[in-house]
Amino acid sequence: MPISLNLTGLDTDIIIQQLMAIERQPLQRLEQQRTVLAKRKSAWDTIRTKMSNVSSRLTALTGLSTFNSKKVVVANSAVASATASQSAMPGTYNLRVTSLASGQIVGSNLFDSADSPLGISGTISIRGQAIEVSANDGLSSIAAKINALKDAGVKASVLQTEPSKYRLVLSSTELGTANTISFDGSLDALQALGIVDSDGNVSEIQAASDAVFTLNGVQFVRHSNTISDVVPGLTLNLAQAVDPGTGLGGVTSITVSPDDDAIVEAVKQFIYDYNSLLETIKAYNSYDTSTKTAGTLFGDPVLRRLLNALREVIFRKVDGALPGFETLPSVGISTGAPGSYNKDGKIVLDETKLREALSTNREAVMYLFGAKAPNVALASAGASVTASSTFGPEYAAESVIDGSYSSHLWSQGGGWADGTPGAFPDFLEIDFGVERTIDRIGLYTVNSEQYPAALYGVRDLEVEYWDSVQSSWVSLFTVTGNTQEYISRSFDPVTTNKVRINVTGSNDGEHSRILEVQAFGKNDGAFSDLADVIRMYTSFDGLLSGRTEEIDRLDKDLSRQIESMQKRLDMRLESLRKKFTALEVMLQQFNAQSAWLSQQLMSLSFNRQNG
Repeated sequence: MPISLNLTGLDTDIIIQQLMAIERQPLQRLEQQRTVLAKRKSAWDTIRTKMSNVSSRLTALTGLSTFNSKKVVVANSAVASATASQSAMPGTYNLRVTSLASGQIVGSNLFDSADSPLGISGTISIRGQAIEVSANDGLSSIAAKINALKDAGVKASVLQTEPSKYRLVLSSTELGTANTISFDGSLDALQALGIVDSDGNVSEIQAASDAVFTLNGVQFVRHSNTISDVVPGLTLNLAQAVDPGTGLGGVTSITVSPDDDAIVEAVKQFIYDYNSLLETIKAYNSYDTSTKTAGTLFGDPVLRRLLNALREVIFRKVDGALPGFETLPSVGISTGAPGSYNKDGKIVLDETKLREALSTNREAVMYLFGAKAPNVALASAGASVTASSTFGPEYAAESVIDGSYSSHLWSQGGGWADGTPGAFPDFLEIDFGVERTIDRIGLYTVNSEQYPAALYGVRDLEVEYWDSVQSSWVSLFTVTGNTQEYISRSFDPVTTNKVRINVTGSNDGEHSRILEVQAFGKNDGAFSDLADVIRMYTSFDGLLSGRTEEIDRLDKDLSRQIESMQKRLDMRLESLRKKFTALEVMLQQFNAQSAWLSQQLMSLSFNRQNG
C-alpha cells in the first residue's frame, strides 16, 4: 500500500496571523490605554468649556452694569419713546408735548421738465457753500450739485407735483429754528428758480419749528425731537404733540426704575449653565453597579475637589454681607424647597423671593453676589491724581476721583481733558495713598447730546498698575475701538498703591476726556468667589491645565512604547515569514522525495508480481 505524508497545503498566512495576534496583545493593551487617555482629555476639555460658560455668566452677576441698568416704561408709546443709561435716576416724569421740532423745507417754482436746461446761471450759496448753476442745468442736475455739498445740512430732491410739473425741494437735515436754510449769491438765479421772491423772502413750504414740551410742569424748548439734556441719563424721542383742535394726544408718563428683569434673567442663565456643569461632572464621575462600568473620570481626585469647591462656595455664608442677605438661599437661589431639594447639588430660583430681596435692599444683594465693592479711587478714600496735562482749570484732573460721573457737568469741573490737542498718549495716574487689593477698574468718558461718546469719548487706552517688587508698571488690560460711556474690566486681584490710565486715542482725535475713574477693592461675595474658584481651575497654569498636561505626558510615553513595540512586531513578522517560507521549501522538497520513494516502491512491487 502506498505511503502518503500529506505535508503540503498548509495556510501559512493564517498561521502567521494567529501567531502575530498573540504577539500583538501587549500592543493592543497600550493602544487601549491611549484611547482611555484621549477620552479623559476630552472629558476635561468638556468640563473646561462648561466652566467657561459659567464664568461668562458670573461676569454679569458680579458687574455693576447689570445692577445699574434701568428700565423705562412709557405709558403712551405714540407720544414718545425713551431710553435710560446706567446713571439715570429712578423716578416718574409727566410729559406734555406742545409742538414737535421740524426742519425747514423750501421749494422752487414749477417747471415743465426735470432735466431740460432752464437757461438760469449764476453762483448761489447755501449755508455758506457755493455751487455754480449754468444755463444748461435742469432741476435734476442742480439738485445733484446741492447734494454733493459737504456739511451743508440740506437735502435736495425733484418732485413731480402734477403731470409735467416739477419742483426743486430743499429740506434741512437738521431740525429747529436754529437750523433754517440761508441763501446767498446770485439773487437773479435764486429768483429765477423761485427759491426767493423779489423782496428776497425765502419760498417756504414748511417753516422750521422747535420742540416745546413740559416735564413735570417745567417747560423746555429744544431744536430737536431727541432730548438728552433735561434729565441726566434719560433720552426722550418725541413723536406726537397735543392736537390744538381737540386737545387730545401729546401727553404721557415716563417711569424710570431699576431693571430687575435683567438681574433675574442673568441669574437664570447662570443657573442653567451651573446645573449643566454639575450634570457633566456627574456623568464623568458616575459608576453603574449593575453593569459595573465607571465614568471617564470616576474617582479622579481633582474632579472630586472641584465638585466640593463649587458646592462649598455656592452655599457658604458670605463674610461682610448684610444681615438677612448672607447666603444665596436667602435671596431665592437654593437646591429647592425642604423635602424636595436636589441631591446632585443643582440649584433652582425662587424668582419671587429674588425680586423681593432686590426691592427690599438692592445693595445687600449686590454685596452678596460680589457686584458691590468699595471704590478706592476716591479722594474721600485717600486717593490723589496727577495728569500728563490739563486743558484748563474747568477740566481739572481732580474731578475724576470725586465720585461724580454726569456728562452734564462737563466743562463745569465735572471731568478731565488733556492740554495737548491731537497729541497722544495722555495719562492719568491715581495714587491710593496705601496699598490696595483691586480686581476691577471702571471708567466713565464724556457722553451727552452735545458730546456723544461715539464722537468725543476715549477710544483706545491701556490700564496699568505699579508693581513695587519689580519697580515697574504692569499692564492690566487694553481697550480699543470704544464708543460707549462706561468701560469696566475685571481681572485677577492685584495689590498695588497706584494705577495709570494711558489714553492712546479718542474718537475725535483731539482730546482725552474722562469723567471718573473707579478702582474697586476685591469683593468676596458668593459669585465673585465662585469666579475665583473657576479661574483657579481654568487659568493658563490652573489645575485643569495640570491635569491635561499630565495626560499629554502619559500619552507621549505610551506613543513611544507603541512605536518601539511596533518595530519589534514588524521584525517578528518578518522573521516568521522567513521561517515559514523556509518550511514551505523544505516541505516541497520532502514531498518531492516522498513522491520518488512511492514510485520506487510501486515499481519494486510490480516487478515482484511479474517476476
